[in-house]
Amino acid sequence: MYFIQHIESITHQDSFQKKNIWDELKPLTADTGLISPDYKNYIPVAALRRLSTILRMGITVSKACQEKVSHEFDSISVGTALGCLTDTEKFLVTINTVSGDILSPTAFIQSTHNTISGQISLDLKNHAYNMTHTQNALSFEVALKDGLLCIDEGKSSVLVGAADEAIPFLERLRGSLIETSHPFTSGATFMVLSGKKGESISHIQACEVFFSEGNTENRIEKFLSSNNCSLQELDLVLEAGSDFKSKTSAHYSFPDYSGYYQSASAFAVHMANDWFIENSDSEAILIINNMESNKLGLTLIRRNEVEA
Repeated sequence: MYFIQHIESITHQDSFQKKNIWDELKPLTADTGLISPDYKNYIPVAALRRLSTILRMGITVSKACQEKVSHEFDSISVGTALGCLTDTEKFLVTINTVSGDILSPTAFIQSTHNTISGQISLDLKNHAYNMTHTQNALSFEVALKDGLLCIDEGKSSVLVGAADEAIPFLERLRGSLIETSHPFTSGATFMVLSGKKGESISHIQACEVFFSEGNTENRIEKFLSSNNCSLQELDLVLEAGSDFKSKTSAHYSFPDYSGYYQSASAFAVHMANDWFIENSDSEAILIINNMESNKLGLTLIRRNEVEA
């Protein structure tokens, strides 16, 4: 089993270092802003000035996770769809506007997708396995599968997470390259996975990704069947849309609460984990990531059995 030892999120919800995010969880509006913690508690002031929002979020939630577990991470797996957009835009604008051949390399260095996982490793002084996964809306699920494989290989404390940030330019892509009615948002969710139960309340039973899937319902039924479950047995479905709302007893569209960023399904895992805190009769939760057409991510999360 893959137990969730701890999970942290920085989002447009009041979600950072909360015992149960459902206490204050509410649908977002277009003018809802990112709720940031005091980054100075986790990042030196001198470093803060040169770090974009996505790097601040990633470092902070990672350090918050490390504080809650006794062992250093022996694997780090990060998913991000668009990477460090702020620095990417800054680098491209600089190339287009500055004359001459002398350009600062800082924006370019910090614009690459693996800057997030690399910066986490540097700040934690962690030299373990470190990998970045970039598969559009399935980036988190692929990072999660990598983390599960690390546990299968004997790793004992695996940091898995995802982060993406919004910039104003994304609005110009709405309706053409990006189909969504939700507000563009930023968010980072990281969790510590282990093969040992500890004090965890839930575990990830299975995670699968499908990059060219035309029959979503059939695929979901097969996924659940292979894990001894069915849609009718689920206590909650967290979905990017509402296709399966009529087939389940409890259903939430997680972008209503996370806003739109392509790795928001990581926040859905946080929602699922905390759902078990007050819903003691719930046993199984399915996360359906169908944010992009013909791409499907499925994650089945179960409550841990109470030891006699």
